[in-house]
Amino acid sequence: MKQSGKMVIWPSDIDSTKSRSQGRRLPKSQAVQAPRADELALAAKKLSLDNEVSPNSALPSRWWEKTGYILVKRGGRSRSGILKDLAAELQKIRQAKQ
Repeated sequence: MKQSGKMVIWPSDIDSTKSRSQGRRLPKSQAVQAPRADELALAAKKLSLDNEVSPNSALPSRWWEKTGYILVKRGGRSRSGILKDLAAELQKIRQAKQ
């Protein structure tokens, strides 16, 4: 599934309910509780990141959880930088809905 210039972002990468060994890549203070792939796609769109959604895919280490993922164009940015921006944008989106 690896594509040149793109990175796969799983919801567990920014999920505050997951531990680091379960795939979380951000500190809990920056992570979001139980994000969904469609929410990640919306946040990526608001950040003007070119993205594609695969809604029914599962993380290989957790094959029974069909969480989906998004493919994001890297654009010379680091993975941690993109994850931090997505988590912050997702928090803004959730606060606006309340």
